[in-house]
Amino acid sequence: MARNVLVLKHFESPKEAGTYHRLVCLTGGNKGESYVLIGNRIVMGRSEKADVKLTDVKSSREHVEIAKVGEKWVATDLGSQNGIVVNDKKVTQQELKEGDKLIVGTTVFKFAKVEVSGGRGKVVREESGSKDKAEGGNKAFVPFLILVMIFAGLFLIDDTPKKAKPKAESSGGNYQDMNNEYVTAIQKRQANENKQLKEKLTVIYQRGLRELRERNYYRAIHEFNLALIIAPGDAQAEYYLRKTKEQLDKEIEGFTANAQRDEESLKYKNSIIAYCAIIRLLYSVPDDPRHKNAIKQIEELESKLGIEKGETDCLKKQRASQ
Repeated sequence: MARNVLVLKHFESPKEAGTYHRLVCLTGGNKGESYVLIGNRIVMGRSEKADVKLTDVKSSREHVEIAKVGEKWVATDLGSQNGIVVNDKKVTQQELKEGDKLIVGTTVFKFAKVEVSGGRGKVVREESGSKDKAEGGNKAFVPFLILVMIFAGLFLIDDTPKKAKPKAESSGGNYQDMNNEYVTAIQKRQANENKQLKEKLTVIYQRGLRELRERNYYRAIHEFNLALIIAPGDAQAEYYLRKTKEQLDKEIEGFTANAQRDEESLKYKNSIIAYCAIIRLLYSVPDDPRHKNAIKQIEELESKLGIEKGETDCLKKQRASQ
């Protein structure tokens, strides 16, 4: 982590003078931490090897990459389960600009610029960076602030105490409420997108399983591969795909064993029937070595039966049905 990011508290700044960019964590288990980007490529996620390690269960092990492209910083989704959101918009890749909010899983970060002079930093135009501004601000501002507070106190004494207290509470409460509403809105939208994705995957699973029951293995494989394109790493799709391939391999092995047994028993026609079954299973992938071997074996059996080479038409039924 130390090679690519410098981890500080929100109100802290780098010691060396210069211009930096950083990600300030506003919510979640990393709240209050500031990640100064000192490398050209930063990975965020739950992995122990991630530059910014998250505790958010909704984030993937390697969720998003923050890379420097020229003078710009670009966020790229690394094929995560829940994607990334920049300023309320779900994106796969987005240039980060000063003040942008980046959501990884359910954790909100703010992208900010820091200018450090003489070891004391100042955050440039950071909306939530009051502590940063106080750290690098002019000390002459303190007496003025005291005068303002005294004046405000006198004003509140003249007014009723009941009115003064709600004003003080609403100032901090409104910000927290707005922040909570912002995160809640994103979570609701993600939940809706997840629901739509789940419904789409269910339809694909049903099509794939129907093809599997009808022993149309490669059509089933196509459906389950489609599910993995829509939802990379989906465990259910990977399971169905693996089981389909296993069942196809098992059936081909059975037909191959039957064909060899019938040939040894001089039952050449039965052997041809078994090899034809293999060709029909693999007709959509003629380059498969098992498909080529079945054709070769049929040609040799035709020679033994004294019939013309190529006379056996294993795919006649398939062509008739198309």
